Amino acid sequence: MKDEKHSKSGEENEHSNPKLLAKKQTVLEELRSATDILKALAEPVRQDILMMFMLHKRLNVSQVVERSELSRPAISHHLKVLKQAGIVTSRKEATEVYYSLAEQDSVVSKLRRLLAAVMELEQDPDKTHEPKA
Repeated sequence: MKDEKHSKSGEENEHSNPKLLAKKQTVLEELRSATDILKALAEPVRQDILMMFMLHKRLNVSQVVERSELSRPAISHHLKVLKQAGIVTSRKEATEVYYSLAEQDSVVSKLRRLLAAVMELEQDPDKTHEPKA
């Protein structure tokens, strides 16, 4: 049976360093804040689509399909996931919808905050090598 002092997130017991626990909580909050971005970027097809936007300021679905082996519905799905994660935006012009990279500050800043929080916790001198018994 689990020790009742442990939570689902692996919370340490009451003898733990409060400063480390606060840093751990910050990492957890930043990680959860970036979950949609990380999930969207985990799929190789979406990584390929993202790379297309590194070379082109904007593309419509047909243009992405031309550069891919996937069907139009599949590409539309992947663009929708990227849009929901805030990685791309869309703009309708006449009958076409054009996609482009979102203002990268939002995505990049979320990832930077996550990495900064991880690095701060990782490099904390109070971090122990072994859990207390």
